[in-house]
Amino acid sequence: MKDPFTEFRNLVTLVEGRVQQIAKEHDVEHLGGPQGFVVMYLYKHSGEEVFIKDIEKKLKISKSVTSNLIRRMEKNNFIKVIPSQKDKRYKQLVLTSLGSQKAVKLADFHRTIHDKVLKDIDLTELKTAKKVIRKIRENLEIEE
Repeated sequence: MKDPFTEFRNLVTLVEGRVQQIAKEHDVEHLGGPQGFVVMYLYKHSGEEVFIKDIEKKLKISKSVTSNLIRRMEKNNFIKVIPSQKDKRYKQLVLTSLGSQKAVKLADFHRTIHDKVLKDIDLTELKTAKKVIRKIRENLEIEE
């Protein structure tokens, strides 16, 4: 058996390459990070008021980083910032038409990745993999 670190590095490289390829095929190649999270969060919470502070908390990022993210997403025409319907002092985030289209594509992309990654893996194997991944993460967490 190869060194487990080599196996892990090769797996990560393969996953990254395939994810990028499939993302491009689904027209969501630039939505893998925080912008994609925000698009999907707003899509899943459509009909609810979502505020900048909600995104800040969910992503566990600072106010300034969140502000930059929101500005970038407005510039990319994925979201609009509008006054709250309930309290005009607050700004709510809503998907634009483009943002909604990207959310549908992202959902399809996630299904495709999920199906490809988990193909022919049974529940027992999946539980074992999750257990090993959790142990590796615990081993790598910084001790205080």
